[in-house]
Amino acid sequence: MHCPSCGREAPVEQQFCRNCGMSLSAVGKLVAQHSATPVEIQKKLQQREREAKIVRCMVNWIIRGMIVLGIGVVILVCAKNFDLGKWVRTIATLVILSGCGSALFGVLNSLRQGASLSTNSEQIPLDEPVDTKQLPANPIPSSLPSVTERTTQLISVKTSDSESKFSNG
Repeated sequence: MHCPSCGREAPVEQQFCRNCGMSLSAVGKLVAQHSATPVEIQKKLQQREREAKIVRCMVNWIIRGMIVLGIGVVILVCAKNFDLGKWVRTIATLVILSGCGSALFGVLNSLRQGASLSTNSEQIPLDEPVDTKQLPANPIPSSLPSVTERTTQLISVKTSDSESKFSNG
């Protein structure tokens, strides 16, 4: 963050500007409010990791299903070419169906996990990078107290006390 008075850079935790002495506590609170905290960034990263895990699981199930399906097709072709019997064709058909079923299970299971993941927290696209230095949409606070506001209030109180002493005495 930068000091609003002199423009010198200062850490968010700093209470006063080392150049001009302006109080930076209110500005630091506003900056901290509008910037992403490490907890929020960690949540976004965990969300992305869970989504990537779901996609990996789905791809693995589809690959396994395709391998089983391929084995079933090879068995079916061998059974037809070598006339191995109807029971081998039946086994090949069952193997093909189980391969299709396992691939379908992987897709449906991933859809179910993705749906439950999106209802638990907001959806974060995988291709969108996490921006840790994103500026707020409205960087200027609506009402920032003046540096001299409290001093002016104290002076007016002392002045009114002094005037009342002079008028009474």
